[in-house]
Amino acid sequence: MATEFAKQQIEAFVQDLNSTKPMPGGGSAAAICGSMAAALAGMSAHMTAGKKKYAAVEDKMQQIMTATKLLQEEMLAMAQEDADMYSLVLQAYKLPKNTEEEAAQRAKAIEEASKTAVVGSLKVTGACVRIMKLAYITVTEGNQMMVTDGSASALLARACQQVAAYNVRINLGGVKDAAVRDEAERMLAGHLSEGEALQAKVLKEVDERL
Repeated sequence: MATEFAKQQIEAFVQDLNSTKPMPGGGSAAAICGSMAAALAGMSAHMTAGKKKYAAVEDKMQQIMTATKLLQEEMLAMAQEDADMYSLVLQAYKLPKNTEEEAAQRAKAIEEASKTAVVGSLKVTGACVRIMKLAYITVTEGNQMMVTDGSASALLARACQQVAAYNVRINLGGVKDAAVRDEAERMLAGHLSEGEALQAKVLKEVDERL
């Protein structure tokens, strides 16, 4: 059984990326970055909590520490999920289509696998918004010695989001259900718009503090 990405050493994971293996790919790499983005926001909160200077935001930082721990675990799980979903899509496209019945079964399998992949990638784009919101709080209210770590959190989360967005779009190519397509495109546009605005807000705050 293949090693779960979350349990691999960093060097081994990177070596697997730079190989002939179909997985891990861009989606898994992006989710790993998303996990690090969450952890960096948590780091900023950890470095704020317990300090007299920031006593007024102690409860808020404790909440961020809890939230980022959950988000980093969620993103690590998504790294594996992305590879698993890609495997399903590959298997669907490899199904035979020599007869009308086979072609119909193949088309159905592609549709279902593609829908699953779209939903999975949308989970990532949405989670990135949540991470960036936490990064913004740490930058504006947390330890000012950690603002560059807050910017790193937002930048990594935004990069993760953009990669996942491409995965949504490419997998929508296998979805014929117009209602599903429309809803996915609506959700994606919302996530990307919010992510773009949050990144700009975080970086503006960081630049003003440097």
